[in-house]
Amino acid sequence: MKNMLASKLNIPRIAFLAVLFGIFLVLPHHLTNARLIMFSRIFILAVYGMSYDLLRGYTGFINLGQAIFFGSGVYMGIIFLNIQNDLWFFLLALGAITLYALLGGLLLSKIVNRTGGVVAGAMVTLAVGEIVRNIAERWRDVTGGQDGLPLRFSRVALDPLFTNRIGGYYFALAFLIVMTIVLRMFINSPTGRVMMAIRDNDQRARFLGFKTDNYKSIAIMVSSVAAGYAGVFFAVIVRFANTDYLGIGYTLNALLITLVGGTGTLYGAIIGSAFVTWIQSFLLDMNRAFPGFTLLRFPMLFVGSIYVLLVIFMPGGIMGGFYKLMAMYQARKGKHD
Repeated sequence: MKNMLASKLNIPRIAFLAVLFGIFLVLPHHLTNARLIMFSRIFILAVYGMSYDLLRGYTGFINLGQAIFFGSGVYMGIIFLNIQNDLWFFLLALGAITLYALLGGLLLSKIVNRTGGVVAGAMVTLAVGEIVRNIAERWRDVTGGQDGLPLRFSRVALDPLFTNRIGGYYFALAFLIVMTIVLRMFINSPTGRVMMAIRDNDQRARFLGFKTDNYKSIAIMVSSVAAGYAGVFFAVIVRFANTDYLGIGYTLNALLITLVGGTGTLYGAIIGSAFVTWIQSFLLDMNRAFPGFTLLRFPMLFVGSIYVLLVIFMPGGIMGGFYKLMAMYQARKGKHD
């Protein structure tokens, strides 16, 4: 009975997560403001990576317009907090991005489902993303165009909810924990199981009687809302919005996060976000320290090179490699038993 209970609770995993949580609670009191911002970005971009992994890793769909919802979330956060910098207007921003992402995701899914095929869908979403970015650049009265839209308040956003960067760190950490639980529950739900069946074999899922277009629409809408929420929280940390957040660069950033961490793992987005954000920050620091070294001005060259090495030696990403090692260990242990 005890063995069954221990197996069900998975005590070693719970203990590991408890220790990890304790470390992250204590850690911010020993970090500089720059590092606090970096960790906050890691937590929020991890959720953004998870939103992308819902499509690519669990549905088999490549969306090259994911930044539409992330960037729109950043803009919503800045616009509402510029009206009044408090929790209520932050919640209004979340409500606004929820409606926007649901309607936008539904519209995007209808367009994508008519194209048929992964490549055609990817090209359509890329085109839609560029249309939205160009609209934002020309709608200067609202978005500030290419100059961007700063938060008018010089103090930390959402004051007096928190008054320093440590508060922002905990805010981002809580967001990551809640969204990880919610998205994991969604993936483990019957809808999530059907999404994975569509990823494995779309035609077979149709033969089994599932209306796959409807499930793809649900996946895109949930992914869009998650990306939008990440954008609103990101606005609190960076306190600035511009059209770069709507462009293909930030979609590729989400793609890189999922590929490095491991697609179809969800948790891989956390590792991928930490890796990509840290190495970009490290290369920027190196560029400041050695301004004469030209190659350091192009950090994506280094990130891309590391990604190529990961694809060659660890095609399943970091989490995929970890799961493979665990499977090998369990197989070897089974032989000895």
